[in-house]
This record gives sequence, structure tokens and C-alpha cells, in this order.
Amino acid sequence: MTQIKNIAFITLACILYATNSHAQSFKKEDKTLDVGVGIGGGLGIPIGLNYQQGVSDRISVGAYTAFATEKESFGSYGNWRYTYILVAARGAYHIKTNSEKFDPYGGLILGYNIASVKWDGATDEPISSSAGGFLVGGYIGSKYWLSNKLGAFAEIGYGASILNLGLTLRLK
Repeated sequence: MTQIKNIAFITLACILYATNSHAQSFKKEDKTLDVGVGIGGGLGIPIGLNYQQGVSDRISVGAYTAFATEKESFGSYGNWRYTYILVAARGAYHIKTNSEKFDPYGGLILGYNIASVKWDGATDEPISSSAGGFLVGGYIGSKYWLSNKLGAFAEIGYGASILNLGLTLRLK
């Protein structure tokens, strides 16, 4: 956990250092779609989908959803299946940089998560349980544009996992 805190601190320091720059990689008319995988979520490999739309040259809003599942088998005794679903709204503040390819940002997430577990065992009927609740969290991240339409992103913070990596498409 200390290593994650150190990475978050270094990333935040780099973002704050870039605030005196003049170029701009994020624009008001930008619409992006991110598809990514999570690392450090504790449940399988989470897959996430994020849509963001610029409302100003520095602020974007959008929707995020993620899904993760994992199965644990105990041979003839049965199987456990764990599932996690997250649906949320997100808002981000984009920081101007010296590069038109680099887009650092930080933001807030507000949503609802559902976790469930199901046992298919020696009993006649499966046993299952689920729980859910509202969530509020924060994240920091960056996009690097490989071309005008395709880029890569990395985020640290609240989501289906601690670290999310993936591809981003500019939809404008």
C-alpha cells in the first residue's frame, strides 16, 4: 500500500508541476471512450468502460461502468462465483501541459456498486447473497495520445481496481 501511495504522490506532483504550461491536449468539444483493465482489485481482472464529454476546456463529465468476476472450484464439493459491478458518474479536471499528446487529470466518482457471491455445491439449490451501496471516491490519471483519435490511459484511485490501464478513443 505504501508503494501505491508513493506512486500517487509522484503522479500528483507531476500534474501540479504542469499547471504553468500553455499547450492544451483536452478541449471542450472532446468526447472520449476508454476501455481498460484493472490491476489490484482483488477479484479477477476487472474490465471498465468510461465515456467522458468536455463541458469546458478544463472540465469533463461522464459515466463509468466496470465488471469483474472470479470462480473458485472445490472439485466435487462445488464452486464459488464472485461478481462485482460498478456504475458511476465521473467528473474530471484536466490540467494544461506543454504537450498536445499528454492529458493529465484528476476527478471525483459518485456511483453504486453491487457485489455478489454464489455457491453451487452439494445442496439441491444454489446459495447466493449480494450487497451494494453508494460510493464516493477520487482518482488521478493521464491520457497519452498516440494519434489524433487513439491514445492510452492510466489511472490510480477509486474504481473496480486501484490501477486501471487501457486504450482511449476520441469520438468527436
